[in-house]
Amino acid sequence: METKPKNREWVKNAAIIFLAVLLVLTFFSNTIMNRSLPEVATAYVQSDSITARVRGTGTVESQGVYEVKATETREIRAVMIKSGQTIEAGDVLFVLGEGDSAEIEAAQEQLRQLKLSYSQTAVGATNYSGQLQKAQSRYDAAVAAEAAALAELNGNPDFQSAQAALTSAQDKLASAQLNYTLANSTAIQSVGNLIFAFNEFETSCSAHGLDTLALNDVEYALNSAREALSAADGSANSVAVAVDKIQSAEQGVLMYELAISSSVTPELADKLAALKTCFTQSQNYLVGAGGSSLMDSVNEQHEAQERYNGASTQYEGFSSLFTEKYNSAVAERNAAEAALKSLRDSADDYGRQAALTGLSLQDLKYQIERAQEKLDSLTGGSENQITSNVSGTVASVAVTAGTTATKDQVIATIEVPDMGYTVSFSVTTDQARRLRPGDSAEVTSYYWGSHIDATLSAIKNDPKNPLTNKLLEFDVSGDVAAGAQLTISIGERSASYDLVIPNSAIRSDSNGKFVYVIQAKNSALGNRYFARRVNVEVLASDDNNSAVTGNLDYGDYVITTSSAPIKSGDQVRMAEG
Repeated sequence: METKPKNREWVKNAAIIFLAVLLVLTFFSNTIMNRSLPEVATAYVQSDSITARVRGTGTVESQGVYEVKATETREIRAVMIKSGQTIEAGDVLFVLGEGDSAEIEAAQEQLRQLKLSYSQTAVGATNYSGQLQKAQSRYDAAVAAEAAALAELNGNPDFQSAQAALTSAQDKLASAQLNYTLANSTAIQSVGNLIFAFNEFETSCSAHGLDTLALNDVEYALNSAREALSAADGSANSVAVAVDKIQSAEQGVLMYELAISSSVTPELADKLAALKTCFTQSQNYLVGAGGSSLMDSVNEQHEAQERYNGASTQYEGFSSLFTEKYNSAVAERNAAEAALKSLRDSADDYGRQAALTGLSLQDLKYQIERAQEKLDSLTGGSENQITSNVSGTVASVAVTAGTTATKDQVIATIEVPDMGYTVSFSVTTDQARRLRPGDSAEVTSYYWGSHIDATLSAIKNDPKNPLTNKLLEFDVSGDVAAGAQLTISIGERSASYDLVIPNSAIRSDSNGKFVYVIQAKNSALGNRYFARRVNVEVLASDDNNSAVTGNLDYGDYVITTSSAPIKSGDQVRMAEG
């Protein structure tokens, strides 16, 4: 019987595959391992120049103080200044003479109260806008809270879709209502300006002896236009009525212009031109092109309301899904919406109040002028006054009302910014050695003004540390005041160094400053790179580079950044490129 040899072919094939895989892993092991190593960016050590910066903080001091002296022995009737007050050249400092200063003080107090009332009235005129914005913010926050509460529900998708549609419609409606409110307020104000211009024209016509009876219809039409806007309910009809009244008034003015054409003086021509401009502006605010008129806002509001009504109807169909938390959020949104609507409804009242505020401001301005005239008459002429020859800030006042100042007595001192300001701070002697008077400096941390210039004026011994420190003194100018704190940066003179590296390469720990240097080692599969710690000492730095000493050579590569934390001896891979 013949014996067949066993089939060993599969053994041979398996051995070949095993050897092939082993060979591939051997050749690509370096690449695979490198992919797991921290990737580092490097820079080489080079020689370069460094211009270091010296920084310090000091207090601004005034260089000049002006002394106010009495030119003769006189009694001080009233003191018109106080310490810390800013004054201008020509301002009255003291009133001289005999007598009681109570009347002057009363006049000063009256003037102060009138100016305060004027400021408060002016501020109150803009308070409506602030309240409206605050109410809108509350409403927006309530809408967001309602949406967040709804997101927690495990309701059906139809409810969530309906809520999203309603929220969008609410936002559109709120925006449209706000646009209408602001547009209507602007339109009312423009009609007010038109009426004011008309009154100016009518008054000027009367002053020139012209018959103004024909202008009565114009005045009635303008007042009717304002009433139509003030009573507006957001309808296009109310805007159309106002436009019709304004156009009717404009035709009346044009007809009157033809009637008095032979009597029009330059003054009347100016008044008439201003009135025509107001007519044009008012109509533009009401029905002008560009999508920003009152009529555009009316149409936008109506479209938004219709969209909101549809979304609200659909939304109400899912009310059974509301939770207690969501109902609370809805209640807050309703309250915020009601508060916002209440403010918007008061827009007409605001328009009327704005007009009344304008009249009040005019009256207060007139009273302030009269009170100033009375104060001027009480303080006497220039012979009984001591005025300032300079502008500045009152540093001190040495006399009081009722005392007698002797000739050449210093009765006040004034800091004069025009005489300049200085700032000084202490630095090491080594830092000061590279600086020279006249060097320009940079103010790096001052926010009161738009620009400040600083120049190194002197380098002096520091009285507190005369052996190790110097005092740098700078002249400063610009938007600065005495007592302010300034941080100043100034560049030392440039110096060349053998070992210069980027600032990003320098690291530090409890043992001092150091860098990681790339150390290459050859292997059968190519070069491998390792991080080696080298301690360094920083000699000088600028904003980008530092000069150092240490166990480094020109051309060495130092690590600037790494993709993962490293330590001395770790193997790394170089960044590509």
